[in-house]
Formats: sequence, C-alpha cells, structure tokens
Amino acid sequence: MIDASQLLKLYSLGERDFSRVNLQQAYLSEVNLTEIKLWRANLAEINLSRAVLRRGNLSESNLTGATLWQTDFQRASLISAQLSEAMLIRANFSGAILHKSLFIDADMRLICLKEADLQGADLSGANLSYADLRSANLKEANLSNAVLTGACLAGTDLSNTNLEGTILEGVDLGHTILPKIEVSKIALIRNKVNNIGGRSVK
Repeated sequence: MIDASQLLKLYSLGERDFSRVNLQQAYLSEVNLTEIKLWRANLAEINLSRAVLRRGNLSESNLTGATLWQTDFQRASLISAQLSEAMLIRANFSGAILHKSLFIDADMRLICLKEADLQGADLSGANLSYADLRSANLKEANLSNAVLTGACLAGTDLSNTNLEGTILEGVDLGHTILPKIEVSKIALIRNKVNNIGGRSVK
C-alpha cells in the first residue's frame, strides 16, 4: 500500500506502473503523471484537478465522485473506467479511449472530448453543456436524459446511440451521423440547427 506522496516519489524515480493502487480521496492536484499506469486503481473521490495524465492507462479504474477539473487526459486509455458522479468541468479527453466507461450523472460541462472514442459508454443523466465532441465516436453509447445544451457534435458518430430524453438545445450537429430513432423521442428544445446529417430540420 502506498499513499499519494510515495507515488509521486516513485514516479519521479521512473516508476510508471501503479496498477491496483488504492488512492481513494487522495489529493494529487496539479501534478504531472504523464504515461502513468493506474489500471484497476481505486481512485474514488480523488482530487486530480489540473493534473496531467496524458497517454496514461486508467482502464477499469474507479474514479467515482472524483474531482477532475481541467485534468488533462489527452490520448489516455480509460476503457471500462467508472467516472459516475465525477466533476469533469473543462477536463480534456481529446483522443482518449473511453470504451464502455461510465459517466452516469457526471458534471461534464465544457469538457473536451474531441476525437475521443466513447463507443458503448454510459453518459446517462450527465451534464455535457457546451462540451466539445467534434468527431467523437459515440456509437452505441447511452446519452439518455443527458444535457448537451450548446455542445458541438459536428462530425460525431451517434449510430445506435440512445438519445431518449436527451436535451440538445442549440447544439451543432453538422455532418453528424444520427441514430435511426423517432425525432419525437429527442428533446430538441429550441434547437437552432439548420441541418442534421444532410437533412433539413423543420
């Protein structure tokens, strides 16, 4: 068992593999942990605000209730990670692999998910207002009852995505691949989009 200070010391000495570590409620704000391996780590309620974890491996880790404000996860792997109820405002997941990850009821306002792979992820009830989802893969993802007010989904793949009850007010859906569902099931509240996947919106 190691604590946060010990992890930082070992990391500074060149260690990168901290799989299965228990850092629940630890404070690691503004630290550089590029390429760290935290596979199956218990990071519930951890504070990693403004930390850098680029190209890290956090697959199957538990980040439930974590504070990840402006955390940099660019090109990191978080396959089947648990981030439900986490605070992810302005976090950067550009190019990250997030297959089947859980973001249930997470606060994801202003998050960057550009070109992220979210296939099969569960974002039900999440707040993704003003999120950048350009060219993201949300194929087979669950966005039911999520809030995407003002989000940019240009070029996003929403094939077989669950959008039931999703709020898409003022979103950019240019060149977006939409699921084959009834439009009535989507809460297009005052949607100002003029074109969805090449089809006009009336």
